Amino acid sequence: MGLLDELEQEAARLRGAGDQDVAAQQAREAAWREKLQPAAVRLGEFLTRFASSLTAAQRRIRMVHPIAGYGDVVSFGEAPFECRVTPGQIQHEIEFSFVAQVAPEESTLVIADTPGRVRLISGLLQNHHLSGLHDVVKNANGEVVSGRFQARGRIPVKVHVIASQESGHLKMSLGNVEAFGVAQRTFVPEALNEDTFDALGRYLLRETTSFSREKVGADIRRQLQTQIQRDQVRREWEARLAVQLREDETRVVSLMSPTASPVAFLGRMGKWFRRGS
Repeated sequence: MGLLDELEQEAARLRGAGDQDVAAQQAREAAWREKLQPAAVRLGEFLTRFASSLTAAQRRIRMVHPIAGYGDVVSFGEAPFECRVTPGQIQHEIEFSFVAQVAPEESTLVIADTPGRVRLISGLLQNHHLSGLHDVVKNANGEVVSGRFQARGRIPVKVHVIASQESGHLKMSLGNVEAFGVAQRTFVPEALNEDTFDALGRYLLRETTSFSREKVGADIRRQLQTQIQRDQVRREWEARLAVQLREDETRVVSLMSPTASPVAFLGRMGKWFRRGS
């Protein structure tokens, strides 16, 4: 094969690849225009009506968020329920949101009777921007040595949706709905129908405990099961360490003689200074 033949073949290959790219782009544009964009628009309309109806009905949504090592945080989502829709040429964005006010009287009551336990529970709540320590007892140094915890604060709940021409699907992020954190769901245009919208609404009202669980392969399922087992082991160790810390602190205090306690030491120092003066 001569040089000119090689160059002509290379040019033909590039033209073929370019034609395939153009065809793929045209297919994405057609799928966006005919399927995905209209479905995203319908979802935005549903969530807009949903927010308006909830606000008008003065609906309260009871939510439960578990915290490992503390217990359940119970809150109530109330008006205003808001929905913002941002359409575009190549993507469609939706954000539905409200705030859930924590109900301390319905949340778990934890009695922390050691400084270590107080620090542990405080840290667990602060990780989620919550508080709830009361009936505090402090030692002579001003350190909190015991108290009672019932969660207080506000929990932002958000559904963020982006459908794009480039991806060819709709991605939904569900923040602080059935648990703290963000859960992801992905939908093809054919899955965005009235049944899906209704299921989403009932899930946000907490009438159902799950929404559109994605099907995963056996390998990914095994990975998820392994991760769940690891998380369970970690939570068990955290609980054991908290108990051990409380027992160790009690043992140390019981072994200290009256003359070895911090208060006795300060008393001896005071007597020494008085003799010196």
